[in-house]
Amino acid sequence: MSRYTFGPRWRVLTSTALGQGEGIACLALTDDLRGDLADGYHLHPGLMDLATGWAMALIDGYEPTHLWVPVSYRSVRVYQPLPAEIVSWVRNAGQNRADGEVASFDVTIAAPDGTVCVEVEGFSIRRMEDAAGFAASEAAPSQSGELDTPAPLSPAEERLRHNLSQGILASEGPDLFFRALAAGQPQVILSSLDLVGLIAQAGETNADAAGSDQKFQRPELDSDFVAPENDIEIRLAGFWQELLGVDQIGVEDSFFDLGGHSLIAVRLFAQIRKTYNVDFPISVLFEAPTIRKCAELIAARGVPTEGGDDTSAEVAPAAPERRFTHLVPMHSGEGGPKTPFFLVAGMFGNVLNLRHLAHLIGTDRPFYGLQARGLFGDEDPHRDLQEAARDYIAEMRQIQPHGPYMLGGFSGGGITAYEIAQQLTAAGEEISALVLLDTPLPVRPSVTRRDRLMIQLLELRDRGPSYPVDWVKNRVAWEIRKRQPGDEAETEGQQFHNAAIEEAFLESVAAYPLKSWSGPLTLFRPPLVGKWQVAQDRLINHERDYITPDNDWTPWAPKLEVFEVPGDHDSMVLEPNVRVLAARMKRCLDEAEKRCLTPAS
Repeated sequence: MSRYTFGPRWRVLTSTALGQGEGIACLALTDDLRGDLADGYHLHPGLMDLATGWAMALIDGYEPTHLWVPVSYRSVRVYQPLPAEIVSWVRNAGQNRADGEVASFDVTIAAPDGTVCVEVEGFSIRRMEDAAGFAASEAAPSQSGELDTPAPLSPAEERLRHNLSQGILASEGPDLFFRALAAGQPQVILSSLDLVGLIAQAGETNADAAGSDQKFQRPELDSDFVAPENDIEIRLAGFWQELLGVDQIGVEDSFFDLGGHSLIAVRLFAQIRKTYNVDFPISVLFEAPTIRKCAELIAARGVPTEGGDDTSAEVAPAAPERRFTHLVPMHSGEGGPKTPFFLVAGMFGNVLNLRHLAHLIGTDRPFYGLQARGLFGDEDPHRDLQEAARDYIAEMRQIQPHGPYMLGGFSGGGITAYEIAQQLTAAGEEISALVLLDTPLPVRPSVTRRDRLMIQLLELRDRGPSYPVDWVKNRVAWEIRKRQPGDEAETEGQQFHNAAIEEAFLESVAAYPLKSWSGPLTLFRPPLVGKWQVAQDRLINHERDYITPDNDWTPWAPKLEVFEVPGDHDSMVLEPNVRVLAARMKRCLDEAEKRCLTPAS
């Protein structure tokens, strides 16, 4: 097992046996704790935790010093309460390796007579930093026979421990949870501080930030600190420290492990472009997530590794050498043995915000993002969606020459994925899964004159007699802004041609000849949140589009399945909401793959 100290209710493991990719364990509550079951613990937490988490030794390369934490269950089926004695049968549900980020298992929990009580599919755990200093552990004997003293906590761990001590108490949690559900609000924040305390804390934080250029200490990472060695690495380290707010960043530290995300990446590559006159898409961080690898890419474009501050003026722009224009491998080593999944990025063509989803789907399935042409450099974006789909397919076939194909698209990218599926089917290929992440119909139904009038009446009712005057003022201001020339000056945080890509995408979608689709189609969407209920069956959002449970796809795709996931249009693919989306998508893809592998009867 491990060297962690658990409470008495978790000391239930009596025997274990491991085989090839599977294991059996017997677990039992002690006699003095069996009263817990009579108190209403139908799934006793000690039994349940250890029944699912005891077999980490099935992970190839696992060491007791590794720290793995639970992430999610893909599905749990409960047939009856757990008795005081149980048997746990655990099987690897993926290519579980210690050097991977996530491991997953299938678990069957039964009574001693073989009666199945609980079946768990896709129990996932995530590899974290080493266990030292993270949790209390039993002291291990050293070679001299004496007990080793646990290492002192780092400053960051001390802050974490203090913050946890100030959190919501376990006794308060259930009541707060149900009160949050009953609030009926799309987003609720629960805090252990009252409003006055939160305001005071925010004021202290802002005062500290204003008084000093604060940076956090380098966190505990899998990589050791390696100092920069040449001018490019030194300058990049300065960029990273400034943007990430972390002191002493090593050249082998991962941008993502340090908390980097797409907004920071845009600013980082804008600084690189300004300094070195070289242009990279931010998706290059998947293949070069460290300072050292980024520096090597810059040096490969002709930038000297040793030079003064004026090196950028001496470097002429050069076309980047890339394996693909559109395809971005989102796993290290391009993934495992399962059928690849290709996901088209949203309207702006940036795949970086899909990184969390790719990793939670699992490294055993190759995951490729498809980014837009024209994201950087001098290439013009596609203005024909069918042409874009053909170019995407050409690169997809270099990875997977023939089907069955698994495709998807986020937001507007789902329309491109829909056309890719149409073209592959026309070419005689099979589509086993087509997944849309809150993708709208290419051309949405226009709001009727009656419903536009109803919106005005609802606004008048809510905002009172001043609403007509405010509406006229806003309309005049909008007309004036529309006629003013745009600010062509380049601002900090270069947007990588977002405006041009958006314009070209909207043009291509408006001209796209939508056709019916008879194959599988799965839509994942956030909860329906509208601004105006103009009729009992008609809801309109703040963008003045109708909101429907199927995003209007059913008339075009009769086999449509719809799943609601937490978050909104943007946050559904971000932490923490993405965990629910990933679990359901993973199940969808696994079931599609099983259908293709099962011969027709």
